Amino acid sequence: MLQKTAIIKRFIRQLFDLKSTQEEENKTYLEIKEGIEFKGKNLWLLAFAIFIACIGLNINSKSAVIGAMILSPVMGPIFGIGFSLGVSNSDLFKTSLKNAFRIVLVSVFFSTLYYLINPYSIETEELISFSKPTFFDVLLAFIGGLAAMLAISRESGTQVIIAVAVATSCIPPLCTAGFGLATLNLDYFLGGLYTYSINSLFIGFGTLLMTKYLKFERHSAQNIKNANSWFIALGILALFPAVYFAYVLAVQNMFQSKVEHIINNQIETKYHVINYDINAELKTIELDISTPTFDAKINQNINVFFVRNNIKNIYLIIHQSTEENQDLGKEIKKLQLEIMELKKAKQKLTIR
Repeated sequence: MLQKTAIIKRFIRQLFDLKSTQEEENKTYLEIKEGIEFKGKNLWLLAFAIFIACIGLNINSKSAVIGAMILSPVMGPIFGIGFSLGVSNSDLFKTSLKNAFRIVLVSVFFSTLYYLINPYSIETEELISFSKPTFFDVLLAFIGGLAAMLAISRESGTQVIIAVAVATSCIPPLCTAGFGLATLNLDYFLGGLYTYSINSLFIGFGTLLMTKYLKFERHSAQNIKNANSWFIALGILALFPAVYFAYVLAVQNMFQSKVEHIINNQIETKYHVINYDINAELKTIELDISTPTFDAKINQNINVFFVRNNIKNIYLIIHQSTEENQDLGKEIKKLQLEIMELKKAKQKLTIR
């Protein structure tokens, strides 16, 4: 029995073993160190990536935004921060931190410049989506950091790193911050910076934990003074707004789902709902309803459905169109078409 247990343990250990496929530690260190450098080629690549991302956000193009994330070199310093803390390398940590701040400044500068010179600088769904991160973004960043460090420590992990860059979305929030600065919108500016910061923190935290797990050789016997503590403290503080945003999003989704259920399964049994629009954030419900004749009490009657389901303090807008008016509208359109045909016939006779 003991022998079977030992065999099973050995099998599981081999199945999840990471050290046997790991490249030389010095090679990983050099790769991370090279990725941290932010000048020349990397600076130009970042500028191009920012402009591509801004255009993508401007026209709601997900493919352009994804392309910018793949192109951008912003991940290097973030990995460097987590790795340097994991191996207690203060020089690498300082260089990584300096370049991470430099990336923020350069990115916000170029994105602000784009939105200042572009006459088509408007708020889009893609742009707004990067101003309010939630707890799920934190999870993405953390797991992304774990995966990225695991990939860096292998011989060929480029595809994984590219996937992490896309999943964690570090470039678009900086574009959102630039849009906020260009339009003097503090919510977008702070929201974009917060989204980037929380992504960076938890990618770095994931990188740090994976570095510790892989037992990389320490550069110094002492931990970097206070850096680990500050890193963890910042991460905990950054979580609070993200948890709040996740809660708000969950409440809005529940509201949306409940209202749709009421419309489709209750209101539809009495009224013919042509179309509806729900704004969960403002609690606004707009309905287009067709009735046989004009109903003066339709707002009151429909509001009863929502009150009965404990949905209160809503702003209900109802557009009522009667079937009589619809038939009249059809007749008018028919007459207009006939008049146009007669005009065309008259023109042909005139030409002859």
